[in-house]
Amino acid sequence: MSQLLLGRMAVKARQIRPGEAAAVELKTGQLLQIATVQGKQVADFVAFNGADRDEYLSTAVTRAKNSSIMLANGMKLYSNRRNPMLEIVEDTVGRHDVLFAACDPRRYKDDFGLEEHANCREALTAALVDYGVDYDHVPDPINWFMNVSILQRGELEIRESLAERNDYVLLNALMDVVVATSACPQDQNPTNGGNPTDILLRVYK
Repeated sequence: MSQLLLGRMAVKARQIRPGEAAAVELKTGQLLQIATVQGKQVADFVAFNGADRDEYLSTAVTRAKNSSIMLANGMKLYSNRRNPMLEIVEDTVGRHDVLFAACDPRRYKDDFGLEEHANCREALTAALVDYGVDYDHVPDPINWFMNVSILQRGELEIRESLAERNDYVLLNALMDVVVATSACPQDQNPTNGGNPTDILLRVYK
């Protein structure tokens, strides 16, 4: 067990199947653990100000404020208004993506010729419906555990996730937020090791 969780109590838990998503509310100072149950599984993650959905986690501002396309322990995740929303306080993998959009129906239709394939964009929308966030207002996600390499000429290459069984990231809420996380159902490339599996969320106070 993480030393940072000693003395804390889990107040919410959600196990998310591939192609599904869950939304949870975090109060300032609460911790969110996102874990890959079997390993190799990517989790798409978005967040919103708990009181104002027009303020949301921005991968572009997060890259700019950290001067990096790589996320690391101690880094903060920033909103579109440049406010710190969450902080990475523990990370057992160290390899995540802040470049790729969430998979959506057009991704599977245009790139793989598949109709009605489960996807993260629709799953996140369904999870956020009670919070007034529709399909067109789901922001670009942080893709926890996704392994993307940048090749010599700037091409992006998706590789199998480095996450092993029960690996996780632990986030500290720096403001009241609503977060949504999906277990990516991508089975047409190496994203999830060719075998999408479950993601586990736990909220600690």
